[in-house]
Amino acid sequence: MVELIKINEENWLDYAGLSVREDQKGYLSSNIGIIARGYAYRDSRAKVFGIAAENTAVGLAMVKDMDEEPACYDLQQFMIDEKFQGKGYGMAALKLILEELGKERKYNCVEVCVKAQDKEALHLYEKVGFEDTGYIDEDAPDCLNLMYYFADARQERQSDIVVKEISDSEDKKRITRLILEALPDWFGIEESREEYIRDSVDRPFFAAFCGDRPIGFICLKETGKETAELCVMGVLQEYHRKGVGRMLFEKLRETAKRLGYSFLQVKTVQMGRYEDYDATNRFYLSLGFKEFEVFPLLWDEWNPCQIYVMTL
Repeated sequence: MVELIKINEENWLDYAGLSVREDQKGYLSSNIGIIARGYAYRDSRAKVFGIAAENTAVGLAMVKDMDEEPACYDLQQFMIDEKFQGKGYGMAALKLILEELGKERKYNCVEVCVKAQDKEALHLYEKVGFEDTGYIDEDAPDCLNLMYYFADARQERQSDIVVKEISDSEDKKRITRLILEALPDWFGIEESREEYIRDSVDRPFFAAFCGDRPIGFICLKETGKETAELCVMGVLQEYHRKGVGRMLFEKLRETAKRLGYSFLQVKTVQMGRYEDYDATNRFYLSLGFKEFEVFPLLWDEWNPCQIYVMTL
């Protein structure tokens, strides 16, 4: 039987002495570090959970509050000692932690940042119900941000945001203008923005709505007999990191496959030029796109064009 234990002066050394495998140590703080973080983040209501199985210390976890958007519980650390891995203790403990947080419900979701190379951890979180948000923190570009929504919050989230295919030309132009003009850091060049608005009219087009309000869109362009392009997409900044971009992309990918294309491509500014575009690059990579080629002068020397591709 797995249970969560309060760390105190009598048992902390039992948990401080636990350790993951050597190849996992780069993914986590040491257990002394985890316990210390619990103290350092005490103003953020940090909680350190000891994980025990049959009265034996087997793991440690730490959760704190995160009030900046998206406000959530931040599962900062979670480990099972190398001697006790593969016995189901990790999944059981993670479910107990989510159950405890669900009872309190200060927030409706729990976030965890996981190294992209840590496949075992990613598999565990996904099995429990965490989803990749598609957001990549510029301070941790090698990590994926996963989010778990409590059951009723998940239903509210899914019902709040819907993606619809738009066929009316005027609606396409209106939605494209509304979104792109709200994103000057990405679409600040008026000539390019107007071209996107004009070109949206005759192409497959999907928009995301929160209620009746358009909050994002995506557009598909044929570039060859076998290849289509994600030619433009935009999501209002207040809805970044909420899965809207991924919802739009899934509709686009389904449509491209249905129309018989074999490949999908997207163009953006080469990584390392601008912070905003670096976040866009990381988002495309998280969707499964792969680097294809850089064209230094396709646009201009200040904006070398990176092309990503994927097989459908």
